[in-house]
Amino acid sequence: MRRSRLALLGIAALAVGIVGIVAVSAVSGMLVGAPGALPVPSQTAANSAVANGSLIYFTATDSSGRALTYQGRGMMMMMRVTCAGCHGPDGHGEQTPMFVSPNITYANLTSPAGMLEPNGERIPPYNDETLKRAITQGIDSQGKPLDWPMPRWQMPDMDLDDLIAFLKTLK
Repeated sequence: MRRSRLALLGIAALAVGIVGIVAVSAVSGMLVGAPGALPVPSQTAANSAVANGSLIYFTATDSSGRALTYQGRGMMMMMRVTCAGCHGPDGHGEQTPMFVSPNITYANLTSPAGMLEPNGERIPPYNDETLKRAITQGIDSQGKPLDWPMPRWQMPDMDLDDLIAFLKTLK
């Protein structure tokens, strides 16, 4: 009797866990294969740089399956961090209870008029080198530190180039 009760409790706990994962995935827009879900990066794509950049953007892993590491973000370091998690699947930025992330489409980042920030101000445009510095060192196009939510990603130059190649595809 006791064994069957424990088995039922175990099954119930497992079911609650699965429902929780599905609910969190659906709410965060990360449920693969669902309507409106994030695209699944294709490793068979003609442009493997863009495919790897997409994989990095959506999953924070590279084409070998290695998780990319980062520094920063204070108490948020316990959460799974991806570019898409803050900047959205289309790169247009997201509003969270704690911060508003900017539009990181390449057109906005490199606009000759200057990058449009969430507060409506414009800062000097980025180029590929200043964008790499922002991603890895947290320094903006003016040489100023980016806000605290931006992680300082650690990745090989090839992955950084691939990520920028993917950002160039966001419209």
